Amino acid sequence: MVITRTHTVKQTNIDPAFESAKAENCTLSILREQDGLSFLVKNSTTNQLYMIGCLPGSDLSVEPFQEVMSFFPQIPGKVVLASDFASSTLLPAPLMPKDLGWTKHLLGQKANKIFSFNKLECKAAAFLTSSEIKEQEIEHNWLLQLEKMSQSKGKKIWVDLGGRTANFYALEGKKIYLVNNLPIESKEDLLYHLGNITEQLKWNRETLHLEITGVAHSAYRAFVKPYFFNVEGIKVSKYVKVSSAMNEVDIASFGALLRI
Repeated sequence: MVITRTHTVKQTNIDPAFESAKAENCTLSILREQDGLSFLVKNSTTNQLYMIGCLPGSDLSVEPFQEVMSFFPQIPGKVVLASDFASSTLLPAPLMPKDLGWTKHLLGQKANKIFSFNKLECKAAAFLTSSEIKEQEIEHNWLLQLEKMSQSKGKKIWVDLGGRTANFYALEGKKIYLVNNLPIESKEDLLYHLGNITEQLKWNRETLHLEITGVAHSAYRAFVKPYFFNVEGIKVSKYVKVSSAMNEVDIASFGALLRI
C-alpha cells in the first residue's frame, strides 16, 4: 500500500509530485479489457502523469471499477471509465436497427446495450452481464479509441496487445474498416492476424503503417517490422507528460489506457 496526503493506492508506480496534488485537479482513467484492468491518474490541465498501474483479470472483483475507486479516499475531479465488453459488435450508425434480435446469432446472446459517441458515425451493440449492467457511466473502449484514432493519414492499423488477446483497428483517414478483438498467444499469431486483415482489406503491406502497443509491445513490433512499411509505438508525449521519477516504467505498454 502506498499512502499519500490524500490518497491510498494499491500499486507503486507513483510520481512523488502526486503527494501534493489536489484531487479536484486530477483525472482518473480506468480501462477494463479482457485480460485485466489498468488505470492512471494525471493532472487534468498539464497532463503530468502521477500514477499508472494494472490489475490482472484473476485479481478483479465482480465490480472492478468500484474496487479501483475505493483505493482513493478522495475521488479525482474527473473520472473516465471504459470497458472492452467481451460480447460486442460495431456498425455504422445508420445501419444499426432498433430490433437487436440479429445480434443473438453474432454474440451468442441478444445485445442489451447500445453505445454511441457524438463525434463518431458508428455505434457499438454489446451484451452486458448482470454485474456490468449495474455499472453506470462506463463508455465502450472501442469508441473511445476510435475517437482518438480518427485523424490518421493514409491506411493504418492500430494493435493493442492485452496478453492473451489483442484489439485491432484498421482506419484510413476517418473511415473505419475494421475493429475486432482476436486471440494472441505468440508473435506468429500477431503476424498471421495482420496478414489476414491486410489481405481481406486488399491493403498493400509495402505502404501500410502499424502502431503496436501493450504487453511485450517492443518484441512484437520487432518481429513484424520486416513485413510492413512502417511499424511504430505510441507517442506517449501526445497524451501524458512523464517525469524522470517514472522513467523506469514502460508507459508505452499502456497504449489503450493513454488514449482514453
